[in-house]
Amino acid sequence: MPTRALLLETPALGAAAQMALDEAVLEGVEGLSLRFYRWAGPVPHAVTFGISQEYDAVLAAVRERWGGASMPLVRRATGGGIVHHDGDLTFSLTFPWPTLSDPGLVYKDIHLAAHLGFKALGVETALWSPGRTEGFRLQCFSGPEPKDLVSPAGVKALGGALRRLRGRGLYQGSLRPEVLGTGAELSRQAIVEGLSVSWKALFEPAEPSAAVSARAEELRRQRYESDRWNRRR
Repeated sequence: MPTRALLLETPALGAAAQMALDEAVLEGVEGLSLRFYRWAGPVPHAVTFGISQEYDAVLAAVRERWGGASMPLVRRATGGGIVHHDGDLTFSLTFPWPTLSDPGLVYKDIHLAAHLGFKALGVETALWSPGRTEGFRLQCFSGPEPKDLVSPAGVKALGGALRRLRGRGLYQGSLRPEVLGTGAELSRQAIVEGLSVSWKALFEPAEPSAAVSARAEELRRQRYESDRWNRRR
């Protein structure tokens, strides 16, 4: 029997509010939940960067890559590098993570589910497996990392970052539909379908509870909009 899971419906939000809501869901929602971001404001929306990154290095990289474009820079609670949210399909997944299993296996399970979902819709993808593990890239989409989802030509289409908290996991993913020649809606369908089959889950639309929403607002104000958090390194 499929496991009941939540497909969370949320309003359009800015980057700080998106990060805050993901953390609130990680803290306050049991079981499996999936949420696709809706972005507030015009494109470009924002840049997010991994929790261990140095702010000055991120700022310099953003200026070099995108010039004087004005957009929020928000530190994630997950790892990884710089992600420019300028039309990507951004989503988050929270799930039970009761043991300290290898994060690489978690990435593989999520990206394999996406691969199978795209395959069911007739879209070719693969999980990238280099002959050797390359060094960390500051900019996430400068090239694929092991187990990222890539196009048949080897171009990175989906990457993500993880956090584990008290036996639960948070995956934040960014998918470039244009790399696969799909639109956002078809890509969303592939991810839901792939996770449903691979993880034996039945996703039901729902909204975050009042308690989760209140916690997200608190986190937005106190953490993700603060220089103390975003510029701490």
